[in-house]
Amino acid sequence: MLDTIFYNNSEKTTNRLWLYFLIIVLVNILFKVIQLDFSSFWYDEIVSIESASLDFGHIKHVSEWDNNPPFYYYCLSVWIKLFNDSEFCVRLLSVIFSSLSAGVIFLLANKFFNKSTAIIASFLYLSSNFLYFYSHEARAYALISLLVLVSSYLFLNFKEKNTWKHIVFLGIINFLIAYTHYIAGLVLVFEVLFVLFYFDKKQKVKFLNSVLISILLIFIRFTKKQFLLIFAFNSPESTFWLKKSEFSYLQEVLSEFFFDYYLIIPLLLVITVGIVLSHKYKNEKSNFEVIYSLIVGLGSIIIVYLVGIKVSIFLDRYLIFAVPFIYILIAYSFSFIKNKYFGIIFSMLFLIYFSFKIDYKTPKPMDYKNAVGFIKHITTAEDLIIVKFNAVPSLFCYYYEKDYLKLQKKKLTNAPNVLICKSWLDIVVDVKKYKRVIVVDAFEDYTNEGMEIATKLSELKKTQSIVSYYKGVKITFYK
Repeated sequence: MLDTIFYNNSEKTTNRLWLYFLIIVLVNILFKVIQLDFSSFWYDEIVSIESASLDFGHIKHVSEWDNNPPFYYYCLSVWIKLFNDSEFCVRLLSVIFSSLSAGVIFLLANKFFNKSTAIIASFLYLSSNFLYFYSHEARAYALISLLVLVSSYLFLNFKEKNTWKHIVFLGIINFLIAYTHYIAGLVLVFEVLFVLFYFDKKQKVKFLNSVLISILLIFIRFTKKQFLLIFAFNSPESTFWLKKSEFSYLQEVLSEFFFDYYLIIPLLLVITVGIVLSHKYKNEKSNFEVIYSLIVGLGSIIIVYLVGIKVSIFLDRYLIFAVPFIYILIAYSFSFIKNKYFGIIFSMLFLIYFSFKIDYKTPKPMDYKNAVGFIKHITTAEDLIIVKFNAVPSLFCYYYEKDYLKLQKKKLTNAPNVLICKSWLDIVVDVKKYKRVIVVDAFEDYTNEGMEIATKLSELKKTQSIVSYYKGVKITFYK
């Protein structure tokens, strides 16, 4: 498809590529919409929806304190306005991004490697539980992967095809990568390094124009606070959910990228053999694509891991853009087998086997859907519901009152017996008049403020009884 935009191909070849692309995209969509709305939103997803519910000016302001640039929020904002903010619709956008990525993988591998590599890589992409999970996530990760793949497609063809439209589009795509996720901007650094080693003087000048477009857009769109955020990753306040790089976690990440722990070493050996054979049988020009895929695929993991020893940035989902290139390298290695059908048959069996291991319900860390459903079922006007501030009140409100986020409400208007409290001082009603008090808490809270509520309720001679735990949600009754 990208060839039809930038390059002149025969009509027959173009039509065939269109057909393959559409089949791959549609198969991925059909495969990935399974149980799309099964799981409750969790904290990160509700942050996405809250941000996307704002106007564009406020979205940019929110991104100044968020650890993510705003481009995905802009896309989601338009998407929600066109459809709605239900679980299915919101997550469907990520499914579409992920499915388009599968199509671009095919185009990229077919053009710069061979058809066998393209088919095998497509099967491997569809087999990944890790990629399946993040295609069900209302976050930017599926979009990051798509943008990096498009950028790589254009870059790998830059030595031959570098018209002004090509230069401008590549510059815009690389800007959007940085405007979607800071770490994915590493791809632009790789491209610059490759230009220095592989391009001639004329090509370097043309690529420099593309880089200047990216930099210009970055300086136009990024605020001073966003630039400072890039250098704040070492701050415990901004990365409290992250740890420094640990070898045990590296193993866990690789097991996700390579389908399972026991496949890490075998598939790394397969990639190694493929690189050796590529160097032996292919010319320098063809090796360019292999080395690029190796650097983006495995090099990104190594670099971020090493930086993560000092700075808390090493996280599996932050490296999702590297995974497609790992699969391309695996597929390319299989393409050297003389029997051209072996790799395709193997990858099909691979898909069948791992499709049974994919968790189609994609469970999330929080289950507010069922927790709030339970509360609404058992409560009456005589009950007081206290939603502790650490319990992600926006999630509670989303499931408690329809259109809460869409209407950009600040509190629940039709639920006077629901209080969102950070401490006991926030409780402005007479607790004694309620027959029962229900406290909703997302985590074990040992802060003074959190303990204060429990202490005060006990002092009022209300008997505590923990009724139910939902995933990530604790419901406590005081009678």
